[in-house]
Amino acid sequence: MRQPRLIGILLIALGVLFLIARAGVGDVWPLFIVLPGIAMLAVALVGPTDTAGFAVPGSIVSTVGLILLTQAATGRFDTWSYAWGLVIAAVGAGTFVKASIEDDADEQREGMRLAIVGLAMFAAFGAFFELFVFGGLMTGALGWILPLALIAAGAWMLRRQRRT
Repeated sequence: MRQPRLIGILLIALGVLFLIARAGVGDVWPLFIVLPGIAMLAVALVGPTDTAGFAVPGSIVSTVGLILLTQAATGRFDTWSYAWGLVIAAVGAGTFVKASIEDDADEQREGMRLAIVGLAMFAAFGAFFELFVFGGLMTGALGWILPLALIAAGAWMLRRQRRT
C-alpha cells in the first residue's frame, strides 16, 4: 500500500519539475538535485520503519539542491562561504526526522541541537561575510578604517606582549 503512494509522490514531483522546466522559469538544473533528496525523504517518511535512515541523506541532498536553486536564481554563488551551515542544520533535521520515526527521544534531542548549531553558524558566518567581505560595512571609508584598525590593534597587542 505504501509503495504506490511513494511512486505517486515521485511521479507528481517529476511532473512538476518538467512543468517548471517547460515554462522557462530559469535555471532549473538544481531541481535535479532536489528531487532525489525529496525521494529519499519520502522513502523515509512513507516506507517501513527500517527505511528511516533515508531521512538524513534525503535532508542533506534536498538542502544542497535548494541552496543551489536559490543561488542559481540570484546569481549569488559566493554564499557558499556560509551556506554550509545549512548543510549541518540539514544533518540535524534529518537526524531528528529519523529519530522521530524510530521513536528515539535522545537522538531527537541531538538532531534538534545539531540543527540549531547549524542555523546559528549559518547566521553568524552569513552576517560576517555579508557585512565585512561582500559589501555592507566594507564599503566607503569604513572599508579602509576597519582593516587599519585591526592591524593597529594587532600591533598594539604584540607590542604590549613584548613588554611583559
